[in-house]
Amino acid sequence: EVYGGPIIATFTDRDLSLAGRISYKDDQNGIVSQLVTFDRPLLRLPNLAIHMNRAVNDEGLKLHKQNELPLILSVLADECLPQAYFSELMQQQSGCDAERILSWDLAVYDTQKGAFWGGNSEFYANSQLDNLASCHAALQALLDDAVLESGNTLVCAFFDHEEIGSESNKGADGSFLTDVLQRIALASKDNREDFARTLAQSFMISADMAHAYQPNFPLAYDPDHKVTMNKGPVIKVNANHRYSTESVSQAMFVDWCEQAGVPYQKYSHRSDLACGSTIGPITSARLGIRSVDVGNPLWAMHSIRESAGVLDHGYMIRVMKRFFGKLPL
Repeated sequence: EVYGGPIIATFTDRDLSLAGRISYKDDQNGIVSQLVTFDRPLLRLPNLAIHMNRAVNDEGLKLHKQNELPLILSVLADECLPQAYFSELMQQQSGCDAERILSWDLAVYDTQKGAFWGGNSEFYANSQLDNLASCHAALQALLDDAVLESGNTLVCAFFDHEEIGSESNKGADGSFLTDVLQRIALASKDNREDFARTLAQSFMISADMAHAYQPNFPLAYDPDHKVTMNKGPVIKVNANHRYSTESVSQAMFVDWCEQAGVPYQKYSHRSDLACGSTIGPITSARLGIRSVDVGNPLWAMHSIRESAGVLDHGYMIRVMKRFFGKLPL
């Protein structure tokens, strides 16, 4: 099955493998989970030769999700691999007897490592920069010694399933973050009124990557809202609240950027194209916390190989440090 909205054509002719977790019965007959990664190329989605698809360069590569996306693991006489074949692979990789494995959650990933590129190595490319780059920046800022000693109550929340609507026990539309914040308040011996006041005085940065201007496709962008690689974090604005940004939260983020000596940019999607969203509006509405949606510029969002700017990542860490701890510069 296809998860979320990837650019499916970018998965062809790549050195793919599998990663995820298995659930199995241990020696005490309990059900436990174990992470599994096949650290070698295991799968492939070969393209159809140009001789059999003459229109591919004019019409683009179109793959039927049911019939043309099954990945090739091996070639056997039968079209379908027997269950025992895959179970043996799982056993070899996990070290768990095949008969004890009850279920698994596995996803395809690209085995190619990340790389710097460009004349001055000013860009970097990897899979899932949207949105692991924002998660890394936030965690780097949070774990800074000066930030941790600031005296503020600091939270980084990393959610699953944002690409498919966030409706799960691990998604932003679930109760997890609310429950954790309430438990922090209870541990601090705050009552319900104290908790409500704390939320009203809090602020949230919703960080998710932004669309960098790609000069080969100028008509995909609003001409007055182009954002450029390595020119700083992007403040994302949408009149229909697909982003959580409003004028006050925008002004506060601009102020933090200026205090941190970080450049910033502003982005609005073309009004005749459907605008994506983030977990910002969901979380802000659930908690009643003022929020701003920001992100670093990114090329090829949802491709198996995305690209971003090296300087922008450092800029985002700096402004998040300023936000978390109001650090002296």
